[in-house]
Formats: sequence, C-alpha cells, structure tokens
Amino acid sequence: MRSFFLKLSSKKCPIKFDSLEKVEDRTAIVVGNFDGFHLGHRHLIRILKKRAKERNLRTTVVTFCPHPLKVLAPRLLLCELSSADEKAELLEREGVDYLCFIRFDKEFSKMGAKEFLEEVLYRRLGCRFLLVGYDWRFGHRREGEIELAREVGERLGFEVELVSPFKRNGHIVSSTLVRRLLSEGRLEEAEEFLGRRYWIRRKVVRGEGRGSKLGFPTANLKDTENLCLRTGVYAVLVNDELPAVANYGLRPTFDGKRKVLEVHIPGFSGDLRGRSIKVEFLKFLREERKFPSVEELKEQIERDIHSALAVSSSLS
Repeated sequence: MRSFFLKLSSKKCPIKFDSLEKVEDRTAIVVGNFDGFHLGHRHLIRILKKRAKERNLRTTVVTFCPHPLKVLAPRLLLCELSSADEKAELLEREGVDYLCFIRFDKEFSKMGAKEFLEEVLYRRLGCRFLLVGYDWRFGHRREGEIELAREVGERLGFEVELVSPFKRNGHIVSSTLVRRLLSEGRLEEAEEFLGRRYWIRRKVVRGEGRGSKLGFPTANLKDTENLCLRTGVYAVLVNDELPAVANYGLRPTFDGKRKVLEVHIPGFSGDLRGRSIKVEFLKFLREERKFPSVEELKEQIERDIHSALAVSSSLS
C-alpha cells in the first residue's frame, strides 16, 4: 500500500507521508474519515476490493487529516479513535493499493461538491468507480449527495454505488458508537464492533518522573490528551507481548492539569523514550481518584498491577 498526501495547496502537511500531484492509475475509490477502522469500514473495503477486481482497477481509500470536525465544529469532536499513522497501519492490513490523505483546512472546506468529484476524485485520483456509504455527504456545507455523484459520474464516466449500513446485533456500526462505548469503559463491547481490541501506537516522551520516584516508572505517551477513553486504570498489553497497567487521566493526587496516558510495565527496565509503542487495552479496572497520601496511592498501584497481570494471564 502506498500512503500519500494529495497536494492541493502549498501548505505543508502535518504528518510525514509522500506528497503527490496525482495518481496515474484508474482507481476504485471510497471516501471517509475511517476513524478507528471498525467492522463497518472493513465491510466497505471488502466491497471496494471486489468491485475493483471485477473492473481491473486499483483500490484507493481517500481520507482527511485532520478530522473535518476539528476544523468545522471542534466542540462536536471531543475525541478521535486513531491517529493518521494508526489509520494507515490498520488500512495496510486490508490490502488496499493507495491510501490518500487530503489536508482538511478552512480553504479545502470551501471546495464545492462538483469540484471535489471532478477535480480531486476524477482528474487527480483517476476515479472510475466510487463507493458511497449510506450517510455520505461531501463538499462545501455538505451540499453533495448520492444523486449529484451519480450525475457527475454518468457525465465523466465513473460508476457510483451506494452501500447500506453495516449492522451487528441490531446496531449500525459507526465510529460514534465505538467512541461512546470506549468513553464509558465498555471495552469488550467496543471490541465487538471494532472486530479487534482497541489499541493506539504513540511515541514515548519525557514525563515528570513521579512514577520513578514512587517506584513504578512509567512510559508517558505523546498526543493522548483527547483519547476516546474513560479516565481511570486499565490492564493493557504493550507491543503485543508485555503485560502492563496504564492510567489515563489528570492524576488528581498530584493536581494534574491535562490528561495523559502513562504505562507501567512490571519488570521492564529499558528506556523507551523516543520510541513508538503499541498499547492494547484489555480491561477497564477502576476509576481515577485522588488519594489522601502518596503511601495509599502506592498501595493501590500494587493492587492495580496485580489485577492487570491477572487479566493478561487469563487472556493468554
């Protein structure tokens, strides 16, 4: 899979993928945010791959960075399930040919629906088949809808197919549903709709050193202020093999001011700073709370470690 930014302006892109002017291949395209990449997304990719094979086209997923709501209505997007790099990693496993990121900013948000179809999808990305989700709207003020896409496709020469919502146990599978379940600590239910355990991969950065002073050194992960997680303590797995315990929140015993994810790996003595690690969330253990003393906090951490290791052992 080739991941790239489609160069639509002179502005630099916030993540380090190649920047391309256009794709030379004829493509089958699906457009969406793909936040978290759940079973509904996987269903779309399966259909896209089948249609592309039937038409001898290359599969292309088009998505945005940052999430459009961060630009248009930041109060409506309280958290994101996956970073751009995590999204790329998840989609690479699906065997698509191209993953195209478009920088979403105020300027791009003003692009009309017809221009997006004609200039971006058709001329720049070689679209000959467009797969559309049941709730897809596009273009300035979300003016574009399925009938417009079909009209433009008929004129230019690409097909448009509408896909019905994907359901599991009577629920439409969506990123909104997964966000809600994770924010309530309902990991097992979220896993059912994701088709996998929820995980993130982020860089370890220097923390304040409190964990080491307490006797429980932690890896502090970058860019975790707005995770879709209930604040509290979790049993986790690091890099697919190391049982660990994680705390997500403000660390109220020390009057923390911003949320951060800290991970303690029992028995680990190496230096992870500067490295990206995968943290897979196994079970929510307890809510975050303020302790009367540091000693009581240390005693609770010991209990949390015991609980986390027991969870990991039961799943192995």
